[in-house]
Amino acid sequence: MTDDDLLKIAAAGMPVGIPRDLEDMSVENLAAYKSVLLSEIERVEQALIRRDGVRKGAEALFRT
Repeated sequence: MTDDDLLKIAAAGMPVGIPRDLEDMSVENLAAYKSVLLSEIERVEQALIRRDGVRKGAEALFRT
């Protein structure tokens, strides 16, 4: 999660952290929260791709 994402959450008046109580959140805050979560999912997926490449490189190195 970037600093910009945290600022967006703070500006929307939402507490930072997962999970959070969704019942008291407005539709706009829920949409902003969803956007932040989707951004974080994308960041995690990119990290997994990078690490998988490193793992495959290490496996190839030790197979030779």
